[in-house]
Amino acid sequence: MDQFKTPAVMRGVARVIMASGDFGRPMLIGPGNPPDRVKILRDAYAKAMRDPGLVDEAKKSQMDMEYTPGEDLQTLMKELMNQPRDVIERVKKVLAD
Repeated sequence: MDQFKTPAVMRGVARVIMASGDFGRPMLIGPGNPPDRVKILRDAYAKAMRDPGLVDEAKKSQMDMEYTPGEDLQTLMKELMNQPRDVIERVKKVLAD
């Protein structure tokens, strides 16, 4: 059996490729920011996403607003970045074809 076609590798490949939809349009900051600053920014963003005025404006503009906490996105990114080599190689092959 091809090493890239084992069920575990194929599940990993599907997870990596399908995860792009989980990120939407995230707000990012560069590395090296102090944890307290990251918390302030995450809290402010969460508050903004619950602001009735912003929500109404998004609806008027027919924009989707789906909030995912930064902690959840960070966890997902770590999961995706820590895939076995076989998964990464297969993802490269799938995306190149």
